[in-house]
Amino acid sequence: MKSPVTACALAVCLSAGLYGPLAARSQDETTGNSMETSNADAQEAVSTPNVADLDVSQLMDVRVSSVSKTEQKMSRVAAAVFVITREDIRRSGATSIPDLLRMVPGLDVAQINANSWAISARGFNHQFSDKLLVLIDGRAVYTPLFAGVYWDVQDVVLEDIARIEVIRGPGAAVWGANAVNGVINISTRKASDTQGGLITAGGGSQELGFGTAQYGAKIGEDFSYRVFLKGFDHNHFPDLAAKDAADSWDLLHGGFRLDGNLSSKDSATFQGDIYGGGEGSQFSHIVSIAPPVNLNVNGSAELAGGNILSHWNHVFSAGSDTTLQVYFDRSERFGPQSNEDLNTFDLDFQHHLAVGARHDLLWGGDYRHTSDHTAGTIDQAWLPASRSLQLYSVFIQDEIVLRPDRLFLTFGTKLENNYLSGLDVSPSIRAAWTPRNRHTFWAAVSRAARTPSRRNTDADVNITVFPGPAGIPAELTLLGNPDERPEHLLAYELGYRAQPAGPLSVDIAVFLNSYSHLATTEPGAPFLVNIPAPAHLVFPLVWDNKMRGTTQGIEVSA
Repeated sequence: MKSPVTACALAVCLSAGLYGPLAARSQDETTGNSMETSNADAQEAVSTPNVADLDVSQLMDVRVSSVSKTEQKMSRVAAAVFVITREDIRRSGATSIPDLLRMVPGLDVAQINANSWAISARGFNHQFSDKLLVLIDGRAVYTPLFAGVYWDVQDVVLEDIARIEVIRGPGAAVWGANAVNGVINISTRKASDTQGGLITAGGGSQELGFGTAQYGAKIGEDFSYRVFLKGFDHNHFPDLAAKDAADSWDLLHGGFRLDGNLSSKDSATFQGDIYGGGEGSQFSHIVSIAPPVNLNVNGSAELAGGNILSHWNHVFSAGSDTTLQVYFDRSERFGPQSNEDLNTFDLDFQHHLAVGARHDLLWGGDYRHTSDHTAGTIDQAWLPASRSLQLYSVFIQDEIVLRPDRLFLTFGTKLENNYLSGLDVSPSIRAAWTPRNRHTFWAAVSRAARTPSRRNTDADVNITVFPGPAGIPAELTLLGNPDERPEHLLAYELGYRAQPAGPLSVDIAVFLNSYSHLATTEPGAPFLVNIPAPAHLVFPLVWDNKMRGTTQGIEVSA
């Protein structure tokens, strides 16, 4: 077991786990760390090797589901995909999702402070990377307020993760808006795979303390459950002057999962989470307008939220099944920069149908309703303060076997209607060619859209104050634009994956991305404001879509 560097740089970690009544102990002689796992887990670790250790046939047979929402072998996947397996997670020593994602080739993971990250694929990285869609067990964690992901509250029990699939490149044809430069799909294990007890604990100089307590068991013959409680306390980072950056972070998180068979053709999952905590940060704050005073200040925010999700699968036959997923999610953040709460209700249906020997058809639809409430501060206000948004979408996709085990063509499209941006179409066509068992060539052309967020259309953000002409105080303000348009991408991709000899595997992807209507901030005409007092000049920046551009690159991993 690799030692978690962030937790144990100056301290000794202790980690103990137990799945089942008997346990086998392994010892890391270098660090002195210990870990207990059940006989079942130990056997699974031996029988389920890391992807890098698979032989040729196994490597090309690894199955992924994020590209087309159905399981596909890697040999027929026409996309740049990387899979983080349970064994990768166990060996990584990581204690958070962002740290795990550092191992993905082509993914840019940057830590901003002790509790914030900027994560993106193929460029455009910042704290709210608005072109990357993230899902946890099918639940989107992309916020429509700021367009991005709050990584500080995506706190999954790492021992419960079955796999993380990362697509570099657009996935909007099946996942919809904002799956522009990539998709991260995190899937957790069934409750039947986590029976017995689990206890983990650790601590150090940066991660002052962390731990998980979990228990799983059966209910009758057909259902299994697990419940867990997880918590951590992170120390602050040093600032540029080597002093306290006031960005410490703590979270307490609990949840459950229940899986089982309702009948011989029906299976269901019910799961939920609830969390609460707090974090600090340093930020630029307007203290007063007259006289104009800006200061870097310390502040803290309260975090809370939870979700509940149900998933029902019905099998009609070997070539036909349906899936219905419903979830409700609530998140709250109360701090000096932003006061917000957001409710999301989502209903998703899909039907998978094999038509003959050559067509694998998938179609479905989604409805999502979000409602938010915000409270203004001296630095930021939302107009209107509360808003409800609706999204409707339908998609269809067909995978055609042009030549069995050798040549595959997949085409599809998603039609999505968003309250802020109207109707958008995201088509895609992908082809995979496997001339020999060890080699796969693929190509894709896709269109995707990034819809405007409430930050683009409704938020007025006061950036800084300064002395204006004739001694009148002045303020630089970023204004929302109700006419903000969605950004669009047309992506061209080529790829090759192979294991040409022995232990060597190669994965190459080449891409050219053409963007239109990229979000920009444009200067407006200054105007005088009397309310709130005192009177001051406002120099506005207004959101617009006056930029286009291209990115291109090659990604190679071996």
